[in-house]
Amino acid sequence: MNSNTDESSEPVITLKDVMTVVEGHYSGLLQAIKTGIGVIASLSLQRRDNCLALIYEGCSGVGKSTVVSVLMPDRPTTNKFMYRLDDFTPASFVSHAANRKRTDLVAVDLLPKIRNKTLLTKELAPLFRDNPKELLQNFARLTSVLDGNGYKTASGVHGTRGYEGRYVFNWIGATTQIPDHTYDVMAQLGNRLLFYEIAGHELTEQELIDFAKTYAAKNSVAECRQAVNNFLEAHFKKYPVESVDPDSIQIPDVSKIVRYAQLIAQGRVEVKSLGRGLYEAAEPEAPQRLILLLQTQVRGLALADDRFYVTDEDLSAIRHVALSSIPYKRRKLLLALIDNQGVLTSTEIAAILDLTPPTVLDRMKELAATGIVEFIRGNPNRSTPAMILLNTPWEWLKATPP
Repeated sequence: MNSNTDESSEPVITLKDVMTVVEGHYSGLLQAIKTGIGVIASLSLQRRDNCLALIYEGCSGVGKSTVVSVLMPDRPTTNKFMYRLDDFTPASFVSHAANRKRTDLVAVDLLPKIRNKTLLTKELAPLFRDNPKELLQNFARLTSVLDGNGYKTASGVHGTRGYEGRYVFNWIGATTQIPDHTYDVMAQLGNRLLFYEIAGHELTEQELIDFAKTYAAKNSVAECRQAVNNFLEAHFKKYPVESVDPDSIQIPDVSKIVRYAQLIAQGRVEVKSLGRGLYEAAEPEAPQRLILLLQTQVRGLALADDRFYVTDEDLSAIRHVALSSIPYKRRKLLLALIDNQGVLTSTEIAAILDLTPPTVLDRMKELAATGIVEFIRGNPNRSTPAMILLNTPWEWLKATPP
């Protein structure tokens, strides 16, 4: 690892050093891991009023769990600001376990253990794929906890218990593709989670043969994790938790953050089918909380790189988070539309996304209900296909990132 030295001759471990190690093992996960480091580094910022939660989403085997594993603590010094938890339920924030005495519950409550830390959870698929009743209950709890103002609950066994005051933490997790009905529940309760899509491709038979011939057990995760922990140990020694004024990290163009926040709010608004190809959207969430979360994320990325200004590369990562935070089906159609400079016909969509014509029309109309695109009906008699195009307020999406 290339390292400079300071006046005390101690090695200075930079973010670039970490990325060099990661690139040697997981080049395709480079930006995902860097973005996660930014989430952890943002603990150094003062006045964090909301919990910053970033969930990696993708198909099985694309590397999302690897990202979380690389970011996990491997020593007591980094355990001070990171907390690994493999088995998670929202009820664990404040426990009401019937088999425990009330006086013993403080020792098992999760919320005080993760205060001013980053919670790392490798597998969250069960949380996002529960039955509707459990989903509603789980996300009601998460909504409350992620506001950062403590959490109090009541039960017939232990009465009212919990925590009041400022209980802010960050959270990094991973899940497989999130079902539409889960997004509906999150939209009803107010979205508190940001997502980062990790895309993969189906390996060819030859690629699988090459893998079988050349694979040998490696300590890739351990080596990358060690590099990450070396860096974070040094980072928090230089910038302790809640030591940096966020206003000292300049964002040259805040309008981009505002646009990305509006994109998330509008893109994941709850849309209901009224039947006969008609869709109706609810009111989108106000973007203010999302603006604060994205500002925290982008400043964390800058500070991790030992900078007090935000760059275009930082904003490019935020753009990816914004697009990833839109429900999967809408996201895929919107990304295809952006790639085609903001205009697509139903025929083109069917070919790009490999969908049947009726499904294509439903997807087009649902996305149009969000207000991001306009749907133009086709004319079968004239063999004219239906079309969608970006509405004027969203034409900025066609620009080269960020």
